[in-house]
Amino acid sequence: MLRCRFIVWLLFPVLTLPAQVTNPRAQLDRLVAQNPVFASGHTGFSLYDIDREQPVYGYQADRYFVPASNVKLLTFLVAHRVLGQSVPAVYYQRGADRLDIWGTGYPLLLHPSFQGYDELAPWLQQQVVPIVLHQPETETPPRYGAGWSWDDFNYGYVYERTALPIYGNRLHLERDPDPGLLGSALLGSPPEVAGALVMDADQPYTIRRGEEQNVFTVNEDIYKLGDSPLQRALHTSADFTLRQLREAFPALTISGHRRPRPPLSQLNVLSVALPDTVYRRLLQDSDNFLAEQLILQAAAARYGTLDEETLFEYATDTLFAGLRLGRMRYADGSGLSRYNLVTPNQFVQVVAALDREVGRERLQSLLPTGGRNGTLKRRFDGAAEPYVWAKTGSLSGVMCISGLVRTRRGRYLAFSFLHNNVMGSTSDYYREMERVLGWVYEEL
Repeated sequence: MLRCRFIVWLLFPVLTLPAQVTNPRAQLDRLVAQNPVFASGHTGFSLYDIDREQPVYGYQADRYFVPASNVKLLTFLVAHRVLGQSVPAVYYQRGADRLDIWGTGYPLLLHPSFQGYDELAPWLQQQVVPIVLHQPETETPPRYGAGWSWDDFNYGYVYERTALPIYGNRLHLERDPDPGLLGSALLGSPPEVAGALVMDADQPYTIRRGEEQNVFTVNEDIYKLGDSPLQRALHTSADFTLRQLREAFPALTISGHRRPRPPLSQLNVLSVALPDTVYRRLLQDSDNFLAEQLILQAAAARYGTLDEETLFEYATDTLFAGLRLGRMRYADGSGLSRYNLVTPNQFVQVVAALDREVGRERLQSLLPTGGRNGTLKRRFDGAAEPYVWAKTGSLSGVMCISGLVRTRRGRYLAFSFLHNNVMGSTSDYYREMERVLGWVYEEL
């Protein structure tokens, strides 16, 4: 009898072992690879241990996806490495009787959301000689990036790119906090456009404009502005930019010319600060305008010209070489282009690089935080503490998120969830991604 009990005692740990040990790959296969919500589209997922520098899990992680605004992680890495926290605001030549300036893509000049951060406007105001703004056609960036949808001009997320943006290249409208007798007055910029709104009570849209004009037609809902401020893209041109400068700086004498920019050796550069406020808006608000202008700024800083194509080649061939990402297609700064193609495994390496170079605490402060702010304010809020910091991205049929996830045990993992050919509800996809990363938080 004693011998039988001894045999049972020996067998007991073996029989109960599977119930005590979790198989992460099997669990993640069930949550990701076998997920019925993801099955109707094209999904890739990568999970990478940053501190141990080793992969944890991957599902179709080496396949290429259109990543939408997850591209801004690449743009942030480029800006951090090339620009850091200083950018060229303008190139200039100072003569005895005039000041010649050329744009560098600096995005903050009179930008309504960056009052107090714009260092170019005060510098211009200090000039005592006439200013000549040069806008040569050969050095003017295309208004849209490669692969953008041309008919998005009427929305608040596509802004034209220029060598010298002013007012953020946007119409900015908000309710007057002290409207007086009118009770419904609006404040806006630029004054030329905001002061010429055309009322059409029968228009079904709150605000509309034609493709190549800056006349905005509005209905009565414009005075409610529940989602204030309201912002829409402007159509830009050399003449339009010059007019706005003259109106904004009436004490200055400003004229326009198209002389090509001289070699950098013959120019001075006005270097100004690039605060984290800009990077935070880039990532937390997914600001497409800033993303595109930062790419132009990086090209200006490196080459003296706004040659974005050469910069993209430099980024993929040289700047990212140490990350061993392999081939990718990096076509614009914002992710509006469907020409971009990146894999989940490439994104987790980019996130890991940002974690090392930017610093984890700073990176967490810049990225949207689950349940707290940015595009994740109402996502990933199922734990008692924040556990996801990530960049979101979406286009029609595209839903992506890449960033950091912290486990309950304090382990930091880089992750990338990329979905293409999405036909289902975005809320269903987010629910399932929250299940996956919630399991990672609890179990790994």
